[in-house]
Amino acid sequence: MLFMRTEADYVVAENYRIIYEDAWMLVVDKPAPLPVHPGGRFVHRTLLSLLKRDRAELTEQLSCVNRIDSETSGLVIVAKSSHAAGEIGIEFQERRVQKEYSAVLTGHLKPSEGVLDQALGTQAYRQFRLRVHDPQGESARTRYRVLGYGQAGDFKYTRVTAWPETGRMHQLRAHFALVGHPIAGDKIYIDPALFSRYLEGGWHEDMLTVLKAPRLLLHAGRLSFRHPLTGQAMDLTSELPGEFGAW
Repeated sequence: MLFMRTEADYVVAENYRIIYEDAWMLVVDKPAPLPVHPGGRFVHRTLLSLLKRDRAELTEQLSCVNRIDSETSGLVIVAKSSHAAGEIGIEFQERRVQKEYSAVLTGHLKPSEGVLDQALGTQAYRQFRLRVHDPQGESARTRYRVLGYGQAGDFKYTRVTAWPETGRMHQLRAHFALVGHPIAGDKIYIDPALFSRYLEGGWHEDMLTVLKAPRLLLHAGRLSFRHPLTGQAMDLTSELPGEFGAW
């Protein structure tokens, strides 16, 4: 029988920062790894759970409007009421929020800027699901620009800025993997079998040979939009975490 790890077996980062707050929302700079919502194996050690612990006066009202993966760091908007969540959610649904990400890709991506627009479907793989190209799947569109190319030993990499124009699950991860340049540290899209092994037995240093980084090198660094409740122009940014400094 396989040993399946529980929530207590995973290391999570709890050093989140609130970078903006008003009567309707919090904007949180989320560390990695830290899940946003309770779900799966994680119930108590999530961003939402930590906020409810630390902001007890808002416990019954807080809800995360946008979601980023556990191993993605960066900006998450947390609404303080269902009304605020609905109004801010409309901004995302209507694609009036500009989202900007930084990533380190494996290999040298060419051309130096472009659009990735492969439609995405979902495929089951052992204990989890991943996104694959499916002409009948969800439409998805990502703009990117290369910031620079590098090489560390025999590992070639590309630093990019990316703007997802749609908000599909794993969109950036899947799009870059589909063109042969998965994001460094991506346990799922570099090697799904390795991710399955990680779920069952945890991190082993030999995984670094394949992944090149112990965490996903993807950072949600900027959100720009007009506050739907005040009309204020919002331009919120988060600095790259230290893990990106080596690239």
